[in-house]
Amino acid sequence: MAELRVDPLTGRLISYAPERAKRPHEIGEQAPKLADDPSRCPFCPGREDALAPATLVLVKTGLGVRFGRESGDERERSWLVKSIPNKYPAFSRDDAIRAGGELRRAPGYHEVLIDTPRHDGDPWKLSLEELQLILLAVRERLRQLEREPEITYAAYGKNQGPHAGGSLRHPHSHIFASSITPPLLKTEAEKLRGGSCLICSWADEELSGPRGVISTGSFAAICPWASREPYELMIFPRSHRRRFTNLGDPEILELASMLSAVFKALQRILGEPSFNLIIHSKPRDVEDFHWHIELIPRILMPMVSEVGLGVYVNTMLPEQSAEKLREAIKEL
Repeated sequence: MAELRVDPLTGRLISYAPERAKRPHEIGEQAPKLADDPSRCPFCPGREDALAPATLVLVKTGLGVRFGRESGDERERSWLVKSIPNKYPAFSRDDAIRAGGELRRAPGYHEVLIDTPRHDGDPWKLSLEELQLILLAVRERLRQLEREPEITYAAYGKNQGPHAGGSLRHPHSHIFASSITPPLLKTEAEKLRGGSCLICSWADEELSGPRGVISTGSFAAICPWASREPYELMIFPRSHRRRFTNLGDPEILELASMLSAVFKALQRILGEPSFNLIIHSKPRDVEDFHWHIELIPRILMPMVSEVGLGVYVNTMLPEQSAEKLREAIKEL
């Protein structure tokens, strides 16, 4: 018998049907191939001239690191993380939206963040310092985009692996920004206001319960009560914080440490997992918010109920996922 749960944050309907795990096919048996030739990889060091100028580049200096920006034919060679315009953008400066019979401008940005110079630098292989540098670069570029007067929302997301939409083996992520706030974020904002914020209540109640996974002084990770996939995680600040971009440097390091543990635990359980990760942060046109990270492993084949009705079918209760993740983290 399936157990049905409604996500209190988004209203999604989830059906938990463990028996479906016995089906003969799940994701992973015939994974699509990623482009994986270091000799031709456009993101590897030494091929900087083939890429568009970076809108943000984090480089080594004699005293540490600094942020820069490329222009013209000039390229940084000692880069650590860099963001470049996406060759195949989902959002662009020329976008327009048609609503109510009218067509108006809806400019946006879509960039590729090259996570690391390492061609095989999967998240679970990266050092704490490397993860910290990625988060610093994400924070800086999102800050820049949030200052654009036409932009209402900026986001960071990652497609890790072939089942999550990845195409190139070299680790990379995405930076999005738009003058149109996604409806999902507005739905979430209704439940993330000040004294009635759902995530604030989860920080108090969920962490010590069966769905709590790991916590630090500032952050918590749980398997949501209405998870869409096995081992889905939500990571959030334990205090009410509206924007990811407001994090200080010590908090960035703390978050990098938590992500390192989470990535290694997922790798220990799932091998080389495919997953999607995205940061939800406060849009300009909503009153309040509690920023958070959603990490969704891609284990199950999508069903017609998900595609056509928005009803997700999960084969593992989040309480079981959280227990296995806690055990894996203890073994690190």
